[in-house]
Amino acid sequence: MEEGLWIPIIGMITTFGTTFGLVFYYLHTRNKQRLAMIEKGVDPKTFWPKPTSNKFASLKWSLLLIGVAIGLFIGAVIQKSTDLEEGAQFAMVLLFGGLGLLTYYFIVKKNDQAGDK
Repeated sequence: MEEGLWIPIIGMITTFGTTFGLVFYYLHTRNKQRLAMIEKGVDPKTFWPKPTSNKFASLKWSLLLIGVAIGLFIGAVIQKSTDLEEGAQFAMVLLFGGLGLLTYYFIVKKNDQAGDK
């Protein structure tokens, strides 16, 4: 076999082996911790954080992704219409993604103020 063939094979085995090992270690230690808590008479559910509901989470992600999409589009238009070779799309993605998050902030702030009154 060729020498260059072994590099991707070893890389894949290492990647999957490490992932499996970390997941196994996490699940194993979590199980041991819960068993120890049950033996001492402590309810393990008392240590789990209660999930908080964020009713604006989908709004945040949608505005961010819309901003990124607009940034990609405008960056591509700027890149085609000018002699800029690179950097326009990256800058526009950051700019419009940030504007989407800023819009989210002002919407949530306005709704919080309306809810306080």
